[in-house]
Amino acid sequence: MEANQSMNDQFLILINRIIEENLSDENFSVEKLAEEAGLSRSMLHRKLVKLTGKSATNYIMEIRLNRAKELLEKDVATVSEIAYKVGFNSTSYFHRAFKKRYKVSPGDIKKKTTASQHHQEDEPNPANKIRNKLKLSGLGMAASLILLAIIISGGIIYFVFNQNNPPVKSIAILPFDNLSPDEENRYFADGIVEDLLNRLSKIEDLKVISRTSSEIFRDKGNKTVPEIAEILDVKYILEGSVQRETDKVRISIQLIDALKDNHILSEQYDRNMSEVFKIQGDIASQIVNELSVYLSDHQLGEITKSHTSNLKAFDYYNIGHLQYCFCTEEKVLASVEYFKKAIEEDSNYALPYAQLAPAYWFLSGSDYFTSRKAGRDSAEMMARKALAIDKNLAEAHAALGTINMEGDLNIEAAEKEFQKAIALNPNSSEACKEYAEFLNVTGRPEEARGYMNKAIILDPLRFNVRRISTILYMDEGNYRKALEENKVCLEIIPDHSVHLYLYFDIYLGLGNEKAAYESFRNAEIITGEHPVEEVDRAYQKEGIDGIIRLRISRQNSPIEKAYSYIKLREYVRAIEVLVKASDHNQLPPFELYRLNHFHPELESYSAFAALKKKMGLD
Repeated sequence: MEANQSMNDQFLILINRIIEENLSDENFSVEKLAEEAGLSRSMLHRKLVKLTGKSATNYIMEIRLNRAKELLEKDVATVSEIAYKVGFNSTSYFHRAFKKRYKVSPGDIKKKTTASQHHQEDEPNPANKIRNKLKLSGLGMAASLILLAIIISGGIIYFVFNQNNPPVKSIAILPFDNLSPDEENRYFADGIVEDLLNRLSKIEDLKVISRTSSEIFRDKGNKTVPEIAEILDVKYILEGSVQRETDKVRISIQLIDALKDNHILSEQYDRNMSEVFKIQGDIASQIVNELSVYLSDHQLGEITKSHTSNLKAFDYYNIGHLQYCFCTEEKVLASVEYFKKAIEEDSNYALPYAQLAPAYWFLSGSDYFTSRKAGRDSAEMMARKALAIDKNLAEAHAALGTINMEGDLNIEAAEKEFQKAIALNPNSSEACKEYAEFLNVTGRPEEARGYMNKAIILDPLRFNVRRISTILYMDEGNYRKALEENKVCLEIIPDHSVHLYLYFDIYLGLGNEKAAYESFRNAEIITGEHPVEEVDRAYQKEGIDGIIRLRISRQNSPIEKAYSYIKLREYVRAIEVLVKASDHNQLPPFELYRLNHFHPELESYSAFAALKKKMGLD
């Protein structure tokens, strides 16, 4: 019995030592842990479950969070800094994981520590007990440092948002509580928030955080308003609630100066439903007055006007917009149906037309349209209809910019539309993101990064914003930053297949072929697109080239295949794929333009020059 106990202790010592030795490796995974322990992943899992009752993933996470708690109790740094030290790439994810384990927020631990620091120094705490147990096992201080490295996630969001001096005129609107008995009314409450954001975002002197990023605080638990403001880097927070019953509505709001944690405005509106849109204009005006924001006559008109007076249309649009933000074909298809319903209810409602434009362009390469051109034409028609109703609708101008850029390769027209959209709505993260892409491909990378960073500041936790930022860093050749940004993407949407495979390209860019192979292998374990044995055979036979060829065998997109052949320096094969795609109308001119911009070496091939001429790019 004692011998068996000793073997189990030695196994746990070995596992902790391996983790400890890989502390600085932010990509340390269960697979790597199993490999270094000389076990299969399944065997490692079974042994840890038997000895600790925890899976390998949970075992590692528990160690990380224990260390975080110890650091918080010592009050050695801010919450965000501690999140970074223990490896969280997302401060918000650190908050959620910590609260799930300890039932209190990191901020609460820190406050309690500050209030009773001297007393706590004399009292043993749970973290010290854990550390002392590790010392008895022969691991000593090093084992307690295990936690310091395994979560290197939170640094990015901390870097971007944890600033001591947020802009004086900056605000985030948290999701309003739905106090109605019908859960479906949550969409109405969300619509109220979205409408307020649309109104306030027109103001150039006011920084407004987009709804996507505020959404993570729907269930804020014990998180305080100052903590939320610190994460989002704003001075003011607007909270509220909505209660809707038959033809009556009650909207309550509280505007809070987060730096002082003071309520500076608290109002309750009891009105008929028919007055709900006027209420929103009144709320926006009151916020502007409280923040002493200067408004031109035009801006005042923009924040008080309503796009529709039809409540059903308003509900349909907001449900559709929520679906669209998921950026998957299934969700975008669902959003289209809701936008159409909104238009059926109110044919003069400009916003659903404007949102149908990017939705149709997104779907233009799918079976929803007979051809990409049909999707492009439908997208432009929707944008034009929106502008016929409201010529100052930034969303429609941004959509036209994208269509002109990606659909027509009309560089001059695209830039004018993007600039118009940003001028009309300086807080539009979507317009900033699209313009950044435009600037990147047209050879202005520094300007592109400037607009991309602005999009991140306005919508830090939106997947599509961070996705494009990752790609821009890769295009710049800044693979270290690309690696950090890709991790944020996977914090927002875990196990997203595109970003799992992006690790492969990023590590190739960093010159780390072993990490590239391991990241591709890990992606296969999660997605199941290739049997892992097939990946191993390909790597053993041809190294990284074998992995790339395996990847080509499963790629459906001609442009993706071309990029893969370029990695192999098989330029003739890449051009053959592009020519074939062009012959079948499967190669958008913009994609060829982009590829040519980042791979000018193709121009030395006559077949590529002929292809460019055929597609009007010479």
